[in-house]
Amino acid sequence: MAYKTEPVEAGTIQSEDIIIALMGLTGSGKSQIIDSLTGQNTRAAKSLKTCADGVSAYRVLDHEKYGNRLVLVDTPGFDATHKTDRQILEMISKWMTKTYKRRVTLTAIFYVHRITDLQVSGTAHHNLCMFAELCGDKSARNVMLVTTMWDNVKDIPAAEKKEANLKERYWNVMIHHGASVGRFHKIGTGPNSPWEMVDKMVRQHQLGQALLLQQEMVDEGKRLEQTNAGKALSSNLRILLIKQKRLLEGERADADVEGDSEMAALRAEIEKEFEHMKTPLGRRIALLFGRAFGNAKKEQAAAITVAN
Repeated sequence: MAYKTEPVEAGTIQSEDIIIALMGLTGSGKSQIIDSLTGQNTRAAKSLKTCADGVSAYRVLDHEKYGNRLVLVDTPGFDATHKTDRQILEMISKWMTKTYKRRVTLTAIFYVHRITDLQVSGTAHHNLCMFAELCGDKSARNVMLVTTMWDNVKDIPAAEKKEANLKERYWNVMIHHGASVGRFHKIGTGPNSPWEMVDKMVRQHQLGQALLLQQEMVDEGKRLEQTNAGKALSSNLRILLIKQKRLLEGERADADVEGDSEMAALRAEIEKEFEHMKTPLGRRIALLFGRAFGNAKKEQAAAITVAN
């Protein structure tokens, strides 16, 4: 069944509204879930642009069970092409704090992950860590960890094995604190249908439980960089700097050409992670890193020449 929707601003949402936020990587299926819930097929095609522009909220109109109270919130992932991680966190925090100042809390959050991904990439793990720090342990009961793309799966046992790995290695802490797990199927009416997932989260909603980020910024008056999520950004950058130092030390210490492949692989990993983070500081360090790498290569070449 198709439902009409209308855009809604954070400042107009009421405490009696049922607010479902969707978070996850770009292309993970957030907009597909919204399309499935509303019976429309318009947002998935536009999601790459609209999510990059910021948080988008839609009110579902004239639902037979929820009336006009249901609000679906689509958020950008921490891998957005044209935004830094800091900018993404600012967008999300601005929307969340604006609603919480009016004592409006989320009913549920769907954290969305593609089951078709071969493995949990560094970007996906970073996105999950940021999500966990943003939510905090106490709001985990209002979280559903949703795998998508099951309609595209040909090897069900292999996909179920990946799902088990997610639950055991990556989602275990949130599950321990009360998070639910679900599978999204575009077609079907069983427990994995989107409306069944919404109904389940509405039933078990922990009333008045704010996200950790909301509590830190509104109740405790912290600046964004002082929050757990803000600190996580800095922590990720420090890890990259340690890897960079290891690489440069290895380049200068190893004048053997055979060692190039390992160093090149580490350099590629660091550059990829810097690109995903896209913090202004990260770009400056990446530039500096590139120069330092070039100098290290020159020193290595000179050492080989002398040796010969």
